[in-house]
Parts: sequence; C-alpha cells; structure tokens
Amino acid sequence: MGILGFTSFIEDNPHLFTDCRLCNTRVIIDGNNLCYRLYFDNNLDVKHGGEYGQFADLIRLFFNNLRACHVEPYVIYDGAYESNDHKFATTLDRSKRRILLSETIALDGPGNLLPALASATFKQVVSSLGVRCAQCDYEADRELVMLANSWNCPVISVDSDFFIFNIRAGYIPLNHLYWRSVCKRNTSDQEGPYLNAQVYTVDNFCSSFDGLQVEMLPLLGTLMGNDYLPVTLCQPFYSQIKLPKGNNVFFSKRYARAYGLISWLQERESLEDALQRVLSVFRKSEREDYKMMIQSSMVVYTFFKSYLVDYFSSGNLLCRLLTHDGYPLPEWVLQNIRQGAMPTMCLNALANHRVFLHTQIEDLTQPSANTCSLPIRVAIYNILLSHDESQVLQEIPKSPKKSSRHTKEFYVQEYDRIGKDLKKTFLRPEYESTTYGCLPNLAVVPTLCEEDRKTVLLDVLGVKVEDVSQSPPHLQFTTAVVCYWIQHAHPKVSFIHLYCVLLCFIRHDILACQDPLPADILPEPTVPISQQGKKGKHTWTVPKSWLPKTVSAFFDKFQKRSKTRAFDMEGVHGFAQFQSCMQYAIYLNKVLCEPFPQPDLPGLFSGIFSHELYKEMKNKADVLSWLMSALGKTSQVAEDFYRLVTVVRQIVPEESFATKQLSKTARKKQKRRENSAASSSGYGEGSSSSSSVDAEDLKEPEAPVDVVASCSLENKFAGLMSLDCDN
Repeated sequence: MGILGFTSFIEDNPHLFTDCRLCNTRVIIDGNNLCYRLYFDNNLDVKHGGEYGQFADLIRLFFNNLRACHVEPYVIYDGAYESNDHKFATTLDRSKRRILLSETIALDGPGNLLPALASATFKQVVSSLGVRCAQCDYEADRELVMLANSWNCPVISVDSDFFIFNIRAGYIPLNHLYWRSVCKRNTSDQEGPYLNAQVYTVDNFCSSFDGLQVEMLPLLGTLMGNDYLPVTLCQPFYSQIKLPKGNNVFFSKRYARAYGLISWLQERESLEDALQRVLSVFRKSEREDYKMMIQSSMVVYTFFKSYLVDYFSSGNLLCRLLTHDGYPLPEWVLQNIRQGAMPTMCLNALANHRVFLHTQIEDLTQPSANTCSLPIRVAIYNILLSHDESQVLQEIPKSPKKSSRHTKEFYVQEYDRIGKDLKKTFLRPEYESTTYGCLPNLAVVPTLCEEDRKTVLLDVLGVKVEDVSQSPPHLQFTTAVVCYWIQHAHPKVSFIHLYCVLLCFIRHDILACQDPLPADILPEPTVPISQQGKKGKHTWTVPKSWLPKTVSAFFDKFQKRSKTRAFDMEGVHGFAQFQSCMQYAIYLNKVLCEPFPQPDLPGLFSGIFSHELYKEMKNKADVLSWLMSALGKTSQVAEDFYRLVTVVRQIVPEESFATKQLSKTARKKQKRRENSAASSSGYGEGSSSSSSVDAEDLKEPEAPVDVVASCSLENKFAGLMSLDCDN
C-alpha cells in the first residue's frame, strides 16, 4: 500500500517526529518492506542478478544490532492477495512497470528491481537468526498495527499508510531508525545500549493541525489516493475545495493537495459529515458507487480481530485464508504459513488461482526467463490445486463439480512478460511423474516418506537420485537444479554459464576451508631463536587455508564491476533463467515438505562475479584449460570444481549446451594455434603438400565421458579437459 505524495509531505515537516532511544522493547517489523529497503537503500547491485552474500551480511547486522539493545523483533510477512480484487488493477500496473524498469536498468538508467532470490534469502537468514516470524492471511499492514497495539510497541516499516494508522507506541520509518550504530550510555546508567530513532504518532500529527480529528485520517489517506482508490477518481472533489498556492511549482504539485485536504477536514464536525460533503460533488446516480469505493478504502485503516496475537502467545493456527473453492487448508500448510515458510506465490495459487511471476533484468527480445521453469510451476500447481479437487470428490464422489480438471476453474492464471508486454496465460496444472505416477495430494504430502518426496522432486527436475548422489550432500539439490536449467534453457546456455554458476556454489565454502597444506608444498619450518639447534623443536607456520594466493587473486579479480567491459545481456539472461529455475525449485521443495535441505542462498549466486567471469571467459579460446590453470591444479577449488562439472556433464547431454561463440580476440588466438599445429605437421602455409586438413583433424581425439583410464593418470584433470566442447 501507499498514499500518493504523503511520505514527502511528512518528511518535510520534521516537527512531526519525536526523538527516542530504542531499547528494551518489542518491535513489529514489516518483513516484505524491510527486505526491499535493506537491499535498495544500501546500493546493492540489481543489474547483474543480485548480491545475496552482501545482502545477508546487512540482514545479520540489522537484527544483531537490535538484539544488542535488547530489542526483540517480530517479523510479519504479507500473505495472499485479497480475493475481492480491490488491488488487482494496482498489482497489474506495477507488474507492467517492472518490465519497462527492467529495460531501463539494463541500459544504466535509474530504478530498483528486487533480484529473484532476494526474498527467499531474507527469510532464510532471518529464520537462521532465530527471529520470530509469521505470515498473514492477506496483506500485513493491519495485522502489524493490531499486534503492535496489543503489545504497546512500535512498528518499523517504510510505508506511508502507517502515518494514518493509530499506533499507540508510534511508527518508526526505517530511514528514521539509525540501526547501524549501537549507542552506549554512561557507565553509571544501568539501562544499557540503544539505537537512536525518531518516532511518529497520529496524536502528534493531529495536534500540529488544530481541529483535525484522528477519525478523519482514514478519509485523508483515501482522498490523497492509495492502492485502493486512484487519485484520479477524486478530481471532481478537488475542484470544489480551496487548495493553497505555493511560491513555486515544487510546492504546488507535492503539497497543495495535502494542505488543502487537511484544512478542509479541520472544518468538518464529524467523519460522516465529511463523507457526505465529498459525495455531494458527484452525480446522484454515481454517489452510491463512490461511497462503496471510499468506504472500502477507508476500512483498510480500521482495526479487526488479529489471529497473530493468539498465534504468538499460544500457537493458535486460526486462519481466514481459504482455497479458491472455499475449503480450509491442511493443518501442515497453516503451520508453514504462520511460520512464514510458505511462498506467497503458492498462497496466491491456492486462494486465487492467479500468479504474477517475478520480473528480472533479462533480454526482453528473448522469451521470458520464466519460460524454462514452467514444468516446475506446473508440478507445484498440480499439488496445490489437488486439495480442492479431493475435497469436492469427498463431498460428491460421482459428480464432476467446478474444480474438475477439465473446467476453467482448475486453471491457474499466470501473468508474465511476452516481449515488453504483460500477458495472461491460462495454465492447466496437469503433471504426472514418470517414476512416481500421479503427484501427491497436498493434504497427504507430510505422510509420504522422505525418499518418495525426493523421488517426486527429482523426477520433476529430470534427474535420478543416483545421479546427484555423486555431489556433496549440501549441493545435491542445487546440482539437480543446474541440470534441469541447462536442459530447459531457451535460448540455450553455454558451458561458460555452467562454469560460472558452479564456481559460485563452491567459492564461499572453499575460501574459508581449514584443510592443512599438502606435504609436498608445505612451507619451510620456522624455528624460534630460543630453540635453534635443538632437535625436534621445529614449529610450523600453517596458514588457515592452503588456497594458493594466485587463486585468491583470481576470485578477487571478479568481485567488482569492470569499468572497461560492456554489459553482457546474453550472459545475464542465462543467469536469469538459472535463478528462475532455482526459485521455483525451492518452492516445489517447500510444497513437498523439504525432502532436501534448503540451499545456502547467500552463497548460491553472485551476479557481479558471474557476469565478470563470464565476460572474461568469452575471450578465451580454450576456456577450461585456462580456468583450471587459474584455479590451481592442487587447490581445493579445482578439486571441487572438477567433481561438480563431471557430475553435471555425465547427466546432461552435450547437445543441451549452446555452441560457444568466440570473440574476435579468441578467434585470432585459436587461428594462430591451428596454424602453428598445421605447420608442425607439415601442412601449414608454405608446405609443398597439396593435402587439405581441417583444424578438427589436427586435434587430439576426445575421450568418451565415461572413460577415465584413457587419459593421463598423472594429471587428474586431463579427463575433464578432454570433454570440453567449448574449444
């Protein structure tokens, strides 16, 4: 939600805020809003696909500083869209604007677009910190206020609607919470550390405008224009009231409406009187319709019975959210919703049969990056919508009711881009596992054994348990997603995409490894002066990691954006497809009660690292040889990279990869190598022989994927290099 121009109006009236020291209290936090603001307000990269490691560090810092001041945070997330469609037009408009914003950002224009895995990363990190969380049935704003008033504590968010809500302990906008610096009191003060903040209350607001009643504020928010009532509908009313004229255009555009409305409301005796005067400017035939729209908008600022208070106090799972056909949700789903663990996309599919897919920075001339993850989403919808179907069959076993798979109601409306336009697609969630058969009903998912749930998930991803079992346990799920991504990417992705993603998986773990140095490369022993000449008194200076400095420098080289290399849309689009596959595979894993542990999202992907490494490798004629040399053949990075690439290439057919297009520089280097090889064979330029030999004929024969002994056993990477088809 949001009130047009109201935040600017409040911010330019600093007397409306009161200084406070935040400590020794609970706070209610708007989780969705905090996720966006922590990412955008700290200049994290959005153009290249996301910086989840840096994002996770910010999240930890925020909550650790709160707890250092004995502030107990409660994070509340939004639920499904309201079924009354009051905000549908707003949601539709925002989705359209995100597509155009994607193009603007790619061209170095202004704007913010949350990376695909940012919300899941936020939830994962918050949960790992032990912060109490909950997800609402629908939009969270009123739930936040009710919870805050029940506990007499402030709300933290960045949303102009909270300037209208009557929150007893006040509202602290995130930009008025100085959370980066924990302040310490004098040693004689026993109250402990605190965070400086500025709090807003509606009492202070109303007292600043004599005669303005608190009950008028919902009408003020409505007439200013919010997500439920566009400001254009109130133009006839604005023409009837006196708006102040400022000394410049800036004032007249941003504040005239706010000051005019406040002045007008100050003169009204009651809310009912004000509402009747607003309606009087419209035609009699229109007044009833306008009255309903205005009241529907005003009701979002009023209080109601919140189930979250009982949930936090006693674990009560009461819920207003129902399926599309009006049936209650299974208890395990309710439990996940209340814990903030059920993806919002799944709630919208369950309750509304309508989903707006995430827009990323991608090539708008190509099919949407979400195209490749379509089979995963179909499987998700199949499991979710099976609940309504099973309920109908229980009630009337032999009567095909509206939730039958052959009716339009069983479809899910998906909104995604086609070109630069937002299009709606009716998607029938018909999916049958080749291994498991019919996918399980939502209600019975928890009763299945873990192996069955793994089988279902891996079958959707097109891999087998024995295939991914060769990967480290914590990377089996991600390896399966990578294999799915390569085989479903459209347009196809190259080996370079694969290498970049796999290095993202392992770099944060390997850089922190504690393995001892191999005996053959241990440094010379150092001997303390006091022990020189004494046998057996040598001491070893063993570094924390045996990662060669050249490899550390290799990773550091690609951590920052290059100022000389151009933005590579082809590379970014391939990584966007990967993130789409990962996002919805994580959702499927959630719907199946997590047969696989959730991947470590902060270390899963780095947009800048992947993009810069991708551009560097595009200039290499022999990519894999260069990469293995850069990683150091005796390093742990090279070892883990070798294993992962081998696993993926044994699962994924070679034809699933795009043929690498060499850059001009790389083509020249390759041509020089080919000429050199031809000359040494007697067929180069100037040779008297008239025989013709292709460059492919001059290469050494490639070994089959599954034959290892055919390669030099002295170099453990020789077998892998012989499989490289990028050259």
